[in-house]
Amino acid sequence: MEGLLRALIFAGIGVAMYFVFNGDPSAEISRQPIFKTFHEVAGKGTPETSCTLWTPEFRATFASRGAGITSYRLLTAKYQHDDEGLDLATTPDLELDRSLRFHFRNPAVAAPGKQEWNANFDLVNWTLVRSEAKLCEFHYQDEKVELAKTLRTTEQPYEIEVTASIKNLADKTLPHALSVSTAAWRYQHEVEGKFGRISPYITSVECIPVTGDEERKLPDEFEPDDFADDQLFRHSALHRGDWMQPQGEPAFTAVTNAYFAQALVPLKSAKAPVCQLQIDERIDPRSNANSGSIYRARLAYPERDLKPGESTEYSVLSFIGPKERLVLASAGKGEHQLDKLIDLGFFTAIAKVLVNFLLTVYGLFPNWGVAIIVLTVTARFLLFPLSLPSIKNMIRMRELKPDMDALNEKFKDDPQQKGLAQMELWKKEGVNPFKGCLPQLASMPVWFALYRTLQSAVELYNIPFLWFPDLSEPDPYFVLPLIIGVVFFLQQKLMPMQGGDPMQQKMMMYFMPGMFTVFMLFLPAGLGVYMFTNSLLAITQQQVVEWHTKRSTGLNRDGSTGSKKAES
Repeated sequence: MEGLLRALIFAGIGVAMYFVFNGDPSAEISRQPIFKTFHEVAGKGTPETSCTLWTPEFRATFASRGAGITSYRLLTAKYQHDDEGLDLATTPDLELDRSLRFHFRNPAVAAPGKQEWNANFDLVNWTLVRSEAKLCEFHYQDEKVELAKTLRTTEQPYEIEVTASIKNLADKTLPHALSVSTAAWRYQHEVEGKFGRISPYITSVECIPVTGDEERKLPDEFEPDDFADDQLFRHSALHRGDWMQPQGEPAFTAVTNAYFAQALVPLKSAKAPVCQLQIDERIDPRSNANSGSIYRARLAYPERDLKPGESTEYSVLSFIGPKERLVLASAGKGEHQLDKLIDLGFFTAIAKVLVNFLLTVYGLFPNWGVAIIVLTVTARFLLFPLSLPSIKNMIRMRELKPDMDALNEKFKDDPQQKGLAQMELWKKEGVNPFKGCLPQLASMPVWFALYRTLQSAVELYNIPFLWFPDLSEPDPYFVLPLIIGVVFFLQQKLMPMQGGDPMQQKMMMYFMPGMFTVFMLFLPAGLGVYMFTNSLLAITQQQVVEWHTKRSTGLNRDGSTGSKKAES
């Protein structure tokens, strides 16, 4: 029963995730009501230059056109592929969607007939005035406004502190309305998972408030019809109904996938910003290979008027990097709750315990494969009391096999009567086929939490173990899924389902291991290590309980007595 439950649950997860994240390919294509972005450029003709920030963890390049990120390469060995660091900048060719672009006007707040802004443009051709390994400084000035933007690294990994100032040089009061954004582009084929495997590139946009519930949104919440929902896309003073704006003061906003995140934390400003989210779907009717979505998250600040000669300053903290738990916990000196970037699902409380234990084990045995095995062994033995009733019940059902076979033969042409006779036999012998299921179901939250933890653990990213080049990727040789299928078949062979229809028994014996093998083909190898270890432990526990039961009762495997003592 335990094997059936786990197989059905994991198969259900795979089927559900396939349809949830792949959607209906026959669905009619319609356009989202997202307003057109303007492209007014200040400082045309200024030669484009670039500035690069270096730390031991990353190399970030900023172009003077917009002073946004054009390249962000991770430098640690763990994130190297083909002798080149992984580049987390996915919008270098989309000037208005480069991360960390500061936009000083917001069309949503302009009253009818109010056209003049302090900075009446969407993109700035900055002048690079200072370029160092730890600091980039840009400047812009015209007859109405003076702008400055400084980007500097911090002492924490993957962090950049960005400060921008605006000064009114006009002879009259003029407004500005700042927004700071981070964005990512993903092709449709990148986010489509294979059967049983959720793509690690499935991306969400998030608003994490200072107090209250986190808001995590996927593309299916930005379908064209969704924009008509005034509760989700309520018009506000800072957008025209094409952004989702959760309530509450934001601790940070982010664009994130399974392993990596781009987060913006508001630091210094005269007024607190709001958090806004948008997923802009770009469909190419000529080629699905070119279709994808832009995932945007931004901090939008209220409109502010500056008197002649008056200035103000804004600061944000950017985190762009892997969602390593220890790094996130210390990000921003531990003051900004960035560890909430890791979403462990419904069973978060249980998953956090498992994660902490996994990290502790890794601290003792610095090998992630070994840590997964130790975690699985520990969880299996702690949950053994919940598995014991199920195992004992299966053993007792096997003892009744001769009687069940007799009933099957006697009532082979009367299924209804056969069912009644079986129920009567079970009642007489004090056996309940479903007795062991309820305790087993109680352990399912732990296995769900463990599954979710290993599915999204960036700690396993690009980590080799045994013959696996990467624990976060499927076994390239499909050896482990085949071994798991054989082990699952052996488990069914040693403890076959009792009391059911012979056809159902054959299905459990042959079809379920085959389905389970297919299901495991594209799952991360780290999950495969867990499944293999767990299945071996399940067989071991079953055999130990059966041996102990046999010694205490004198019964053989077929239910007959094995000693004169037992007969008497």
